[in-house]
Amino acid sequence: MYKIIAHPGTAHKDDFMSVSILLATLGSAEVFRREATSEDLADLNTYVVDVGMEHDPEMHNFDHHQGSNLPCAFHLVMTYLGYHDAAMVVFGWYKQMSMMDVSGPYRTAEYLGVDTSILFASSSPIDGYILSCFSKVTVLTEQDSFYGLMKNFGEDLIEMVGLKMTRLERLKKEAQVFPIGHLKVLVSQIEDNPKLSMELYLRALNDEAVVMSITPSTRGAGWELVRLGDNRVVDFRSVESDPEIRFVHVNGFIAKTRSLIPLDTVLKLASQAIVPPGLKVHP
Repeated sequence: MYKIIAHPGTAHKDDFMSVSILLATLGSAEVFRREATSEDLADLNTYVVDVGMEHDPEMHNFDHHQGSNLPCAFHLVMTYLGYHDAAMVVFGWYKQMSMMDVSGPYRTAEYLGVDTSILFASSSPIDGYILSCFSKVTVLTEQDSFYGLMKNFGEDLIEMVGLKMTRLERLKKEAQVFPIGHLKVLVSQIEDNPKLSMELYLRALNDEAVVMSITPSTRGAGWELVRLGDNRVVDFRSVESDPEIRFVHVNGFIAKTRSLIPLDTVLKLASQAIVPPGLKVHP
């Protein structure tokens, strides 16, 4: 039976996520929230995270407090398991999570170019509740419902890394970019979870002229047309009277067709939603 040691007292995202990802990969383990002993650090069947003042992956020790150049414990564990590089690509929060844990909210806010109050205002009460529950734990075994929650969370993270990276590679092969007027639209005809990794592919494209995406809709049988980055040069209210259109949002940022009409037809609709150069963009 494996053991996982995490620090006692107030729990943080770092230790919670480190333990979760280990529960997902070890199969079965007991979790203890206490200070690590020398015996723990020397035992290959014991994984010590965010405590112990030792970073030695071969010995399964993943603390970062002894070196200012080390990232958070979760990054250390993810690197050891081989998921770090992919996680840096697929999770927008991943890099900043380590910065928050290692450097704190003020330096993180400075790096992001925002006021610290924005970070505090965007904190989630769900995070707070879950971490509060973990703070009360001293020992966690497979019989505890919270154990299952943490293990499932870790499994979901690992699965999402694989799904997103696989989809990103598929988009690179199958997605198409078409001109619409003086701009461009990204089209993907993948019907299974059509939005998966779309933001990653757009980031890889790095083309400011791409202002719209067209994918199969997740609600209904038609296409979904979405303006990107809230670029007001796209306004689908201009096509809402077309008989092929089933729905247009009142603010004009999304439209849906009744069916998967031919690609050239949906591209024509997309071009009609582009505000011509020189015309006033609708607020």
